[in-house]
Amino acid sequence: MAGRDALSAALSLMKDPASVRSVRRGALPPGVASLLAVAVGEEAEVAKARGRTGYTDDVLEEAAAFFIEQILLDRRSDSYRVLGGTTGSSHAELRHNMAMLMRWLHPDRHALRSGADQDREIFTARVSRAWENLKSDERRAAYERERMRGQAEAAPRRGPPVAGAKAANGKAANGKAANGKAQPGAMRRWPTLSAATFGAVRPRRMQPRSLWNRILGLFRRRP
Repeated sequence: MAGRDALSAALSLMKDPASVRSVRRGALPPGVASLLAVAVGEEAEVAKARGRTGYTDDVLEEAAAFFIEQILLDRRSDSYRVLGGTTGSSHAELRHNMAMLMRWLHPDRHALRSGADQDREIFTARVSRAWENLKSDERRAAYERERMRGQAEAAPRRGPPVAGAKAANGKAANGKAANGKAQPGAMRRWPTLSAATFGAVRPRRMQPRSLWNRILGLFRRRP
């Protein structure tokens, strides 16, 4: 969507709905506020969009509604994206977009599909929750911490440490410090024998000693 604004991207989605998945994975295009204004039917923005694109008002509002439903209000969108913004958006921008979305979700709006009451309730709850997360500096900071924590937990875990490699605290993975001395209380790691090595090491068999051998042994030990 490089080089296109949100309304142009919305019209493209109407022509090719199969591209929704790829658009969801990408960054939001600029001009989301103008798209929201078209969605709620603001005369100045609709007239500007009509003159620029050549489409009728109904087509423009339907394209904007489709973009809002499929891209902004997708269940995987974070709170910034739900409100049509990014982490760099100002508080005023997010508040403006929230108000426009609530206008668009009002039951009196005809931009929604007929029989979409249940969807409207879900979308309204989604917008309200996003605004609760970002409506103040304190809430926004807390949301950022939670979001970063979630990203860290979702990151792939590293494998086990390599034997002999230094740990972050200066200890080696085998229980020794960087200077080679064993750490107090560290469990000693014994070398592991492979199956071939274990088969080559045979324990000596204890032979029973007869009474005659014991007597000879006593005489050998005498001076």
